[in-house]
Amino acid sequence: MKKWLLISCAFLAFITYGLIISQWNLRIVPAELAPSNPEGFYDYRGVTNIHSNLSTGSGEVADVIRVAQDSGLDFVFFSDLNTSNKPQFLEGYHGNLLVFIDGEYSYLNSRVLNYDSSDPIDLGSPGRSQLFLADQLTQATRESSLGIFVLAHPFKPNFRWDGEIPIGFDGIEIINLKSIWQRSWIETRASFLWTLFLYPFNNRLALIRLFQIPDAELELWDKLNQRKKVIGFAGTDAEARVRISPERIIEFPSYLTLFSLVRNHVLLPSELTGNADDDRQKLAGAIRRGQFYMSLDSLADPRGFIAKIENEKGTSALMGSTLKWAPGLKLTTILPQKPNVPFDVIYYRNGEKVLVSNSRETSLEIPSPGVYRVMVRVIPTLPLPDGKKWIPWIFTNPFYVTEAEAPE
Repeated sequence: MKKWLLISCAFLAFITYGLIISQWNLRIVPAELAPSNPEGFYDYRGVTNIHSNLSTGSGEVADVIRVAQDSGLDFVFFSDLNTSNKPQFLEGYHGNLLVFIDGEYSYLNSRVLNYDSSDPIDLGSPGRSQLFLADQLTQATRESSLGIFVLAHPFKPNFRWDGEIPIGFDGIEIINLKSIWQRSWIETRASFLWTLFLYPFNNRLALIRLFQIPDAELELWDKLNQRKKVIGFAGTDAEARVRISPERIIEFPSYLTLFSLVRNHVLLPSELTGNADDDRQKLAGAIRRGQFYMSLDSLADPRGFIAKIENEKGTSALMGSTLKWAPGLKLTTILPQKPNVPFDVIYYRNGEKVLVSNSRETSLEIPSPGVYRVMVRVIPTLPLPDGKKWIPWIFTNPFYVTEAEAPE
């Protein structure tokens, strides 16, 4: 009798805690106002590094596209691993969703993402991809039709990059969702098991609690940007596939959950038109320039955020821009709303912190040339045993301020 009473109490406590977790609200900004575009620009949100059942994922491409539509995304980049005969015919608009069909390829012990290639090359065989990438990654520039090359998950267990980063990389993943939960499994297994416990009750909360500021990735990114312009990406590495036995696979985390968690937000000065060819060039061109920021959207919708550098004449340049230093240059960030939790807006120059602000609008007069970027972090209240901790919300791509021309 006593044993059953203890079991009943434990079960009741489990259900009660689950109900509390299911209703837990992580909203870090007031909900009264609908998100809007920043003044003078349009914010388009999307996800990169998606895998279907053509490689390591669980869903068919058409089904994953429908999930992306349900998630309210504006664009997606598929990057199936070492895949020949990619379904290029699926590129283009599906409703309001612009679909890119690209690829990810094995190189040495790592993975390389190839985005926006208008001249797809069959790199499905490991030998071919090794030779092609070995050549391309030694070149600082290449034909635009070959797209851009992005180093995926540089510190992912078993796939981390060793040695010097080749000059030919155009970007790296600052965030890779699969790396985050795999690293948690290896380094803090109890925390990962707690996430599995929370996931059925509140999948958003379960995954957010694993997030930390990616110090190693940011340090590498800052180092690479001292050599050449390197774009930062937030990659989902979405597979919705975990093998729990030789015969059984579960869809964890789901595509829907991953698509709502982390996004890349591209800022454009004019709206997309609905013409697939024109909009592809416009959107991909902005991504190549680094004209976007990365956001943990599950914390709050960041639309309305902007980071820009203005000169004394009021002319502004967006993230990813290269401009010459001059007196009066000012770096300004504006949050969509002031968070209702503790937060920091942090400015970095060449990887070093130069300003910390707790204001919705923050400005810094650029003191000297350098590579400038911005991070916004917040302290939401998580249920016990987590409590309060810093979680990153927004990362901008950098501004590249070069030496002024010497007077003649």
